[in-house]
Amino acid sequence: MTETPVRFGPEATRLMGVLTTPDTVPSVPLACLLVNQGAGHRIGPARINVKLARRLARHGISSIRLDLAGLGDSDAPGGGLGYIEQGVADLQGAMNLVETMTGIRRFLHIGLCMGGVYGAVLGGQDARLAGLLMFDSFAFPGRRARLELALRRILGLSFNASLREKIANSLRGRFVARGGQIAEAPAPDDFVQRFRTAMTALAERSVPVFMLSSGSLHVADRRRDQLGALADESFAQNIEYHFDAALDHTLVTLESQRAFLDLACDWAQRVTQRAVAAPVSTLAAGRAGSRHVPALANC
Repeated sequence: MTETPVRFGPEATRLMGVLTTPDTVPSVPLACLLVNQGAGHRIGPARINVKLARRLARHGISSIRLDLAGLGDSDAPGGGLGYIEQGVADLQGAMNLVETMTGIRRFLHIGLCMGGVYGAVLGGQDARLAGLLMFDSFAFPGRRARLELALRRILGLSFNASLREKIANSLRGRFVARGGQIAEAPAPDDFVQRFRTAMTALAERSVPVFMLSSGSLHVADRRRDQLGALADESFAQNIEYHFDAALDHTLVTLESQRAFLDLACDWAQRVTQRAVAAPVSTLAAGRAGSRHVPALANC
């Protein structure tokens, strides 16, 4: 494989990424966007994005792992966009770059935690997205699941300083956004609406969605528990849902990393094997945010 550091994006916000392309196997007509959780660097926890990019390359799948604006080696955002909208704009810039450098015009997105939120919103707006994997990105647990999570947090308070700080920040309802600006934390209803809008758009285009949840963050699962009441909505039939109690949210253990890599690579291969190239006119419409349907078989 070849790994190429790239700088891209508008002059006001230069972004940093690493493009990984296969050398010895035929390249498939999709590339993968790899986006980290929270304020982390593009390599991901325990370098999981590096490991994932290299494994994908062995299967002919190119990828770009990138620092969103204000994170890692990327410049702070230069405009007045909200942090989710800025993330979507950054991803579209990465897609444009990959298309210019490789000719690949359709994309998978594998996002960890907040990275999956950016991918969901992107998929609802840009028809170039042909597959979405979200790891611990959205959760709408029922009452029993919420009680179990609260109990675990209470039991962990006495020895987990980071958890205490996280709860204090949550109670304050504020966080430091990328670029050092203070922003209000989004309301839960905002995430519900963003999820519903994005999943509806993706289901209409038959874009495969994989919702992966860890055991460390969500404790337990009963009948797609993390989808909550949304499990009854029509778009939920388009979501491949998987809960794995052995996975931890930050992929600390080697066992957890192996499980995540196996799940993510298996999903990416299944999607790429069923995907077909979309017409150029369709992709151009997708770039403008159209919901024109790309040629993608159900997966």
